[in-house]
Amino acid sequence: MRIKRTIKNSILVLLILMTSACLITGCAGKKHFDKAVERVEETRDDETVNKPAPKEEPEPEQEPEPLKPLEKYNDILKINPYVFGWLKIDDTVIDEPVVYTPGDQNYFLHRAIDGSDESKGTLFVAINWREENNNTLIYGHNMKDGTAFGSLAKFADPSYGMSHNILHFDTLYEERDFKLYAAFYSQIADEDLETEEDAAALEEALEEGEIKLDGDNAPYYDIFKTERAEDNGRFRYYYFTDLSDKDDFEYYAENVKERALYDTGIEAEWGDEFVTLSTCSYHVRNGRFVVVGIRKH
Repeated sequence: MRIKRTIKNSILVLLILMTSACLITGCAGKKHFDKAVERVEETRDDETVNKPAPKEEPEPEQEPEPLKPLEKYNDILKINPYVFGWLKIDDTVIDEPVVYTPGDQNYFLHRAIDGSDESKGTLFVAINWREENNNTLIYGHNMKDGTAFGSLAKFADPSYGMSHNILHFDTLYEERDFKLYAAFYSQIADEDLETEEDAAALEEALEEGEIKLDGDNAPYYDIFKTERAEDNGRFRYYYFTDLSDKDDFEYYAENVKERALYDTGIEAEWGDEFVTLSTCSYHVRNGRFVVVGIRKH
């Protein structure tokens, strides 16, 4: 009996020891697990802290709304999409639309604004125009009836020029005023004639005696001859539509002033904008009469 009790007691002690060991081991394991969980959480926290913030995608730039033409152009643009603006000089017949056809400069040379045949044509901008150029060159016919640029030569008279010294030259989007900067006579080389029609008109004028190339009876002096005598080179004003370079700007402004028929009292400053009106003139071979307006900035 004692042996059995002893065995029972031994077994009971063993079970207690095993249970205690399991409990101790379980507690240790739980502590180990808890610490592992803490380390994982700490790692996550570190990653959250050290992880760079996601880059914010820049908001796409909003494109500016397209400019809308002034209401006064609504009707004429339906007739001709090449309308560039409008030129008006108060108390003169010059009050007409101006076109720009980059594919063919002379397309409207003998066409009306609606595209129909018209000898006087439509005022048009030189093909080498660019918005940033600071000089818009506009051509027009010197019509005997005074239409188009037929009255432009009146600016040779200082009293007329100074009493008509505001040139209203509007773009499609902006009304703009230019003050008279200068008026002068010029001449272009044969190779610079705008069209074959101009060359034919020149020959006809020579044959009919409308042009006197030189001599005391010539109404005006020969620009080329004067420039050659002064050895200052030929001033091809029609080459200088791009005045975005300061040196070109100053060269153009100075040469126009040097050839001006009278002083308008206005000086050009870098950043100003020009409009140059050009038409044929019969004072010399390939003659031109030019009026330049300036817009101060």
